[in-house]
Amino acid sequence: MPSILITTSRRTTNRVRAFARDLHTVIPDSSRFNRGGMSKSELLSRVNQSQAKAAFVITTFKGNPGDLQIITPDGSIPYEVRMESAALCREVSPDTKYRINNLVTIAVLADAEEITIKFSQYWASLLGLEISTVESVNELITGSSGHAFALLRNAGGKVHWSFHHAKEGVEIGPRIRILSIRRPGIEQ
Repeated sequence: MPSILITTSRRTTNRVRAFARDLHTVIPDSSRFNRGGMSKSELLSRVNQSQAKAAFVITTFKGNPGDLQIITPDGSIPYEVRMESAALCREVSPDTKYRINNLVTIAVLADAEEITIKFSQYWASLLGLEISTVESVNELITGSSGHAFALLRNAGGKVHWSFHHAKEGVEIGPRIRILSIRRPGIEQ
C-alpha cells in the first residue's frame, strides 16, 4: 500500500512524465501511474482504492512541470507547489545512477521560512518521517548506499528542493526550484 500516488495532469508531455518517474524513484513509498483521460473523480477513486494518503499531481506549463498539487482522498488540496524549473535526475547527475530503497529524512536548513517548514512537515507526515533541521548538508551524510534524503532550503526568495544520496551526499535529483508554496483555501 503506497503512501503517495504520483501522476500527471490529463494533457502532459514526455518531460513531465520523466519528472514523475524521477519522483517515484526517490520516494520509495510511492506508486506512479499514467493518468490518461482519467477525470478528477476517477483519480480520487483510485487514491481511495489504493488507500494512499495523497496523490501528487504534476501539471504541465509550456511543456515542463508547472505545479505539483497534493490531493487528499477527500479531494481537498492542502498544498500546491508552483515550480519555476525542474531538473531531471539525468540532468543533475548524468554519470551516476543510484537505486534508492529508503528516504531517510526530509531536511530543511535552519533559516527556512515558515511555509517551507510547514510544507516539509506535511510531506514528512505523509511518508511517516520526521523532518530534520540542519545548518548544512554535511550533517545529513550518513546511512547506506540505498538511502537518500530530501533537502528544502530558501535562497533568493525561492525554495530549492533537491534529493541527495545519504551516504555520499551527492545530489541525485530531481532538483526543483519553487516559486511559491500555497495552501488553497487558507488566507496567505
